[in-house]
Amino acid sequence: MFKGETLFMKEKLLKIIFRLSVVIIGISFLLFLGGGCTPPPVSTGCVQGVVIDNQSSEHLAGVLISAGNVSTTSDALGNYILEEVPIGNREITAVAENYSSQSETVEIVENKITELNFQLIPLSQENQRVVMVELFVAPTCPNCPKAKDAMAQLLEQYGFDKLVVLEEYGWNIEPDYTGWATAETIERFKWYTDSLGISRHTPDTYFNGLNQSVHHSESSYNNYKAAIDKELAKAPKIDISASSNVDTTNLTVSINISIENISSEDLTDLVVGAMIYEDSVYLASIAKNVNHVVRDIIITEEIISFTPGAIQEFNLSSEILNNVKNMNNIHAVAYVQAPNSPTKEILQAAYLE
Repeated sequence: MFKGETLFMKEKLLKIIFRLSVVIIGISFLLFLGGGCTPPPVSTGCVQGVVIDNQSSEHLAGVLISAGNVSTTSDALGNYILEEVPIGNREITAVAENYSSQSETVEIVENKITELNFQLIPLSQENQRVVMVELFVAPTCPNCPKAKDAMAQLLEQYGFDKLVVLEEYGWNIEPDYTGWATAETIERFKWYTDSLGISRHTPDTYFNGLNQSVHHSESSYNNYKAAIDKELAKAPKIDISASSNVDTTNLTVSINISIENISSEDLTDLVVGAMIYEDSVYLASIAKNVNHVVRDIIITEEIISFTPGAIQEFNLSSEILNNVKNMNNIHAVAYVQAPNSPTKEILQAAYLE
């Protein structure tokens, strides 16, 4: 073999080896990248507890307990263990047939067990928790009609025995839309927003005081419904019996209210209130009638102590309702509130026929 041919063969062999090396390195790099795409294991913890009927204390089997995509069911003794829950603040939900669902937010710590018990409320329970919804609106608010429609749909779905809706106007719009807000509704809106440290915007919605809130940028049927369901899942502490009388001549409303502490605990620093509202009020900015327009808010003196089984009665009277369009469209809602509690909780409410 000639010397030139030998050099040619060596060069050709070196090129083949080089190309193979490049291919091997490329495959190895791709395999490395593929392995790098595997997400690191998620840190998790566990939640465990027992589920019982809040009235009979019966342990409930087959209750679905979930946190996101992680779920389990309670055993024959009502016990459950929910494993592999991602760390952080997680909402844990318990769902059972013929019971109101219940959700609680707990902090999940890595490799730790968090205790969480549920007391579910039977749907047939005689003393049902009633959710009082305060929807703060304005006469020319562009997003308020959708909020009103969503709330009307929910009221039709749940009924007055579970839900009462009140539309409180946060301000008047001069000069065409005066007489919608009252001093009480303006002050109440400010009272709530100042407690939360936020500015006032409409529509803003509060459920049983500040227990749940859905602010203007979050307003939707689904968010409203989720807040209502959370409140319905709570056991009632107070039973309300009430009646009202509308004086169409003197433009006033009188209300008789009886409240009973049906819980097993002392309740303190309460007020009993009533909101007088008008249905079928024409609002020119949207060219249609609106409902639940609050015309007056009446509040009693503070109840310092309310022991289990105790009953108290109250007689309330409205101011002269000069801004009402039609006294035949007047209705009332009675409620009990803890104004000094962190959430200014409304413990119970009742629609008056």
